[in-house]
Amino acid sequence: PLFFVVSGFFAAMLWRQRGMKEMLKHRAKRILLPLFTIGGVMIIATWIGIITGGILANRGKPKPVKAQVVEQPKGAAPEDLWQAAEQGNEEAITKYLDEGADINATRADGQTPLNLAVFWRHEAAVKQLLDQGANVNSVNGATRETPLHTAAFVVDAGLAKLLLDRKANLYAKNSSGQKPIDYVAGEWTPELEGIYKFVDGLTNRGFDLERIKRERGKVWWTLHLRHLYEQMPGWLKPIFWIVTILVGLVWGGSMAPAFHHLWFLFYLIVIILLFALVMWIAKKWKFRTWADWTIKMPLCLLWLFPLTFIAQVTMWQSFGPDTHIGPIPWPPKVLYYAIFFGFGALCHGRDVFEEQLGKYWWLSFLIAVPVLLVGVGFLETRNVQLGTQLSQGNFKPIVISHLIASACIVLYCWLVIFGFIGVFRQFFSGENKTIRYLSDSSYWLYVAHMPLMMFLQGLVAPWAMPSLVKFLLVCGVTVGLLLLMYEYVIRYTFVGTMLNGKRTPEPAAS
Repeated sequence: PLFFVVSGFFAAMLWRQRGMKEMLKHRAKRILLPLFTIGGVMIIATWIGIITGGILANRGKPKPVKAQVVEQPKGAAPEDLWQAAEQGNEEAITKYLDEGADINATRADGQTPLNLAVFWRHEAAVKQLLDQGANVNSVNGATRETPLHTAAFVVDAGLAKLLLDRKANLYAKNSSGQKPIDYVAGEWTPELEGIYKFVDGLTNRGFDLERIKRERGKVWWTLHLRHLYEQMPGWLKPIFWIVTILVGLVWGGSMAPAFHHLWFLFYLIVIILLFALVMWIAKKWKFRTWADWTIKMPLCLLWLFPLTFIAQVTMWQSFGPDTHIGPIPWPPKVLYYAIFFGFGALCHGRDVFEEQLGKYWWLSFLIAVPVLLVGVGFLETRNVQLGTQLSQGNFKPIVISHLIASACIVLYCWLVIFGFIGVFRQFFSGENKTIRYLSDSSYWLYVAHMPLMMFLQGLVAPWAMPSLVKFLLVCGVTVGLLLLMYEYVIRYTFVGTMLNGKRTPEPAAS
């Protein structure tokens, strides 16, 4: 966000000094050209670094053994239709049906053949029994459980969908008054954990408890959203699918790993084009300059906070904005960074910005600390609720936690931005060759750091040393090597000119 504030400030400066056409040409040379030349090479190198680093990090590790789906031992040949269903023995099922066995009969313990096939997750046998006329809503005589209850109990979304396709009753209650969704919506308990370990078949790469916890919510939503869709009027269903597909395509295109760590350059190009459009409209319609209070702290928060909050509330990944690295811009993310860019553009050339903004930087940082802690707390609470309340269809606590966390994220972000503006204005505003050099090199360091860092992470991963030492080592080596490259390979070459404009070596002291 601070990067986009600075970008907006200097875009406005270029526009006022050189005009819109020259500003766009300058941004194309400094952003668009590096993105598709140096950036293209670095994105390819990043994937090489990721793959190489992964190979290095996993060297010497044993290959994971695939988990086997737990099934009842087949043992002797089945003696009746129920045993055939338990074993998933399709030939025996056909044999007993040909001999006149009742496909919907219950045995002494109340079980139906279909319920047994579902419990032991024999999907082929389930399809066979359904095709032969098994009642999809048949009930266990003892518990009144339907096959859909059982599919939910063993957390098998595939079987649940198969049964729903055959018109299974989503809202049938068992003898305890539970519906199928209640089986995957209950509190997580040691007993329930044991059940999931027993029916470990959600993955093919070993038991993953956290994934199973998430899958419980997915099963509930699979069932519940299907029910909601079926209640829609016929004319609304095609519209629903068109909108869903379009949003899915845009979202998928925004997530495709095209720009990787250089996504910010792509979004900056998009926002600069929007800036040019807005300035053209403002000139055509003769908009007046914004009042000074709009960039004064704390009055500026009266409009910055609600606008940023609207964008932030659409984001769920972490404390701050989501990351989309694909070639299709994600609209909420464009809006989010456009707000920071626009604020930076408004600040250029304003006396009130030079005199007032960031003046009380220490107070901004002081307030930001409790805001950060509260925000992180509610974010963690929301993430826990996503695994418990969501699977029960209970939206309210999740929404409340997300709104509070989003509000804290937005307030913290602006407070820290104002704080850093004040700190750098007070302590780093004088001429300093070292700071200038690091500033010039920062563009190169960011564009080029990812491949080397990915490789080094894989290299040091197996080393027996504290993670903090590895972290500092990887960062230090990366920065050191790239600064050497900047000095001797980049700074005074066409690459350095592309990034920062032409730099001339200082004459040696006589």
